[in-house]
Amino acid sequence: MAHVPKYSKVKNDILANIRSGMYQPGARIPTREELIKQYSVTRTTINQALKELVSTGILATSKRGGTVVTGKKIRLKTAIVSSGSIPAVDYSPLDYEGSAMWSILLAQDHDYNFDFIEEQKLYQNLAMIGNYDCVVVILPDVALLNRLPEYKDRVLLVNRYLDELNFVSTNHRQAVRELTEYNIEQAGDDCQIFFLYPERRDFVVQERREGFVDACAGKGLFYRICDVPGYEYNDILNVLLKIQFEKNKKIVLTSPVLGFTGAVIKMAAEKGLVFNKDLFYSDFDNAHSLMTTGVKTVSAIQDYAGMGREIIKALQNFGEQPVKVFVPHRLELA
Repeated sequence: MAHVPKYSKVKNDILANIRSGMYQPGARIPTREELIKQYSVTRTTINQALKELVSTGILATSKRGGTVVTGKKIRLKTAIVSSGSIPAVDYSPLDYEGSAMWSILLAQDHDYNFDFIEEQKLYQNLAMIGNYDCVVVILPDVALLNRLPEYKDRVLLVNRYLDELNFVSTNHRQAVRELTEYNIEQAGDDCQIFFLYPERRDFVVQERREGFVDACAGKGLFYRICDVPGYEYNDILNVLLKIQFEKNKKIVLTSPVLGFTGAVIKMAAEKGLVFNKDLFYSDFDNAHSLMTTGVKTVSAIQDYAGMGREIIKALQNFGEQPVKVFVPHRLELA
């Protein structure tokens, strides 16, 4: 964070102390001379930091001298980081469900005046985080995710989770465990169990695989992991057609993503397998499978609107206590 302005570091530290309760409303903060010594900076730097805090009403100059905390609620300087453009807020149920989350966030923009940052731009200059009180990082890829713990006090993850970071997310591992357990119950313990494992293994794919393994281990059942080279329809279908299913044994097949479902439907048709009779299949975020494919699949549905509400709730008191929120999902069952 070397190229974050020194006055900004001082200002943010004073804000953190106010938010933590070290400086209570009505209390005087240290004198300029004390702050200069504490932060090893010039008077100009201290003056600039205090000027910005006074201009926002967080601090006020006392008639008796010194600077006091006003008690005004601190408006966080907040950035929202995502990998793509903001989706349209007018969406239908068949559109990207994440639009519900964006709709809630954008409705609060007048209160927070969000800065919007491309994920790649943040990755190239992670020190940008130091310019903000809170950086909301939506669906970061693994490369960025692994670097964020360095800034744990200023980052709020969305739909990803690490123990050392604040987060608002679906519990992907738990969701797939529940889906797989449900399908095993429908098929019976004497079933053959498979997980489709794509070559591009991001955070959610890994977590969903762990949920699948948890379900099988919990019942003491053997399973097979099927590597899939990519997300192309033909690649998936070729892998599926090569699987040697045991005859007269029901199949439990778990996919970590919706994108595999079309190929699974084609494979079932070619092999003469009937869904929810011979083949018990689950995917993710597929609330409208019967409408769009004619096949009713078991799926975990994420509550994106709930995530949006929890993000805003977290921002209202960010920094006062850790944010560790799993937003409940629902199961769409056959």
